[in-house]
Amino acid sequence: MKQYFKDNWKSILIKILIVVAIITADLLTKVYFSKTTGEINFIPDFITFEYVENTGAAYGIFGNSTIFLVIITFIFIIGFIAWDIYTKEKNIWSLLGFSFIVGGAIGNLVDRLAFGYVRDFIKVNGVKLFGVFNIADAFITIGCVCYIIYMVLSFIKERKRKN
Repeated sequence: MKQYFKDNWKSILIKILIVVAIITADLLTKVYFSKTTGEINFIPDFITFEYVENTGAAYGIFGNSTIFLVIITFIFIIGFIAWDIYTKEKNIWSLLGFSFIVGGAIGNLVDRLAFGYVRDFIKVNGVKLFGVFNIADAFITIGCVCYIIYMVLSFIKERKRKN
């Protein structure tokens, strides 16, 4: 373990900085939009800011299950960090995916612990698939896309290595 930190300190520092930046941006925007009333048209007919308190997970599933969601989030974050240490991956897509997902998960975890719900405020008009979400949710989604890119590139690389 000590060797891992010695060999990977730059990567770890970058991850920490990205995670802290995401948490900060997420919490600051949540504070700002939690004080607004009504809808704010950011990009007319496309993106609206509308404050919503979400007691569940994505799309409101597991509504009013704060303790369950806090426990699951803690387990996920610890497991994800352990997996990252175990794989020792140095790929940019893996680094970004890890940082974005962990930063977003912690941002929403802070809300659940402080309020018992997550503060959402971004609404893409005409696209019900997205519902109302926040900066943390956006980074979790982008982080998942980064991991998909990482997995596809790893698969291609491994395939070329075998041939």
